[in-house]
Amino acid sequence: MTWIDDPTRLAVRVDPTLAEAAVRCALTVFVPAPPEAFEAHQRRAERCYEIDGQVERDAAFARLALAEFDELGLADPLRHAVAERPALARLVRVILVGEARGHVDEGVTCESGGEHLGVRVSVARLGDPGELLAWARHAMGHAEDTLGPTFRFEPGWDGPGGHRVSSAATQARVHRLWDVTVDARLVRAGRLGELRARQRHHEQVAADLPGVAPGTIDVVLDRLWDGPQPAFPELLAWAARPADLIAALAPGDPGFARPDRCPLCRFPSDDVVPPERAIADVVAADYPDWRPEQGLCGRCTDRYRFAGRLGGRG
Repeated sequence: MTWIDDPTRLAVRVDPTLAEAAVRCALTVFVPAPPEAFEAHQRRAERCYEIDGQVERDAAFARLALAEFDELGLADPLRHAVAERPALARLVRVILVGEARGHVDEGVTCESGGEHLGVRVSVARLGDPGELLAWARHAMGHAEDTLGPTFRFEPGWDGPGGHRVSSAATQARVHRLWDVTVDARLVRAGRLGELRARQRHHEQVAADLPGVAPGTIDVVLDRLWDGPQPAFPELLAWAARPADLIAALAPGDPGFARPDRCPLCRFPSDDVVPPERAIADVVAADYPDWRPEQGLCGRCTDRYRFAGRLGGRG
């Protein structure tokens, strides 16, 4: 029997401190465990406190955390999400679980061979099996794409050396476009509800294409949702120049102008698009002659977004 036949056999490595926090979260918050389950956990922990010597005591707590993490099956949703994707399951041998600092830090990374799958996930999600499975199904879609030969993923595209994607705004658009294709496949597989997923993605695509007619947004989303899966270089190009996304997926539909220079900084740029409403309002206050439809480059958009977080203007 292989681990694919029995997903619980897939090796999972987790830091004992994270395992302990997840166990406590599962027993006290999400899993409706009977009182005696938490009392049993407390008794086992108390026996660790009785051990003399800091090193020995810490080792006992680590063993307890890992044992209870395994007994509660807290990593099983990750295993099952991998097993649901045979192409991914044939590659992965070990899942390495680390703690994410909130949902924005969560994600999946994998080496080119795919044997080691790195997962960053929050403690709260680890303690809730249903929520973890829903998240993992989406995350494993990204992992499967990353390792698939036809997707042509580019490692390091968003890191310090990711010279092709210069702005955080463009990087965010890449993720949102990619998310649409991942969730569309989950819906077709019967693992995600379509109505809420499509509505969420429709709102995000519309936010990325401000000023574009609603009918054009519908056409773009339909093509991303039901059409052939775009390769990663296409997603990068569309995120950098959203007007090209409209030209590719909704030819003949009205889009927006494609200036080659940012009207604020005046530098040549390939990602000049209308910004979101909150940023546009602040820019308009600083530059009365500027209009949202003229757009901003990703660098100027990032500067105004950062200034807003600090409570000031760019």
